[in-house]
Amino acid sequence: MPELFRVVWVATDEPVTSDDPEAIALKEPWARGLIYCDMDGFAVQSDSNLILLDECGNHVYPPEGLFRVEWLR
Repeated sequence: MPELFRVVWVATDEPVTSDDPEAIALKEPWARGLIYCDMDGFAVQSDSNLILLDECGNHVYPPEGLFRVEWLR
């Protein structure tokens, strides 16, 4: 399935890489509770909220202003 969006770091204007979700889960206090070795990635909820989730069903909301979503379609 083609990507519909990408997540970009606001501070650097760089896209999040495939390694970033694991590193975020390991280092960021707001991402505690995620299983870093089993990350699923980012998702956008129907109300447009960005979430970071693992494959075990855990999810967190990133702090406002840390990321932005760029729609590709």
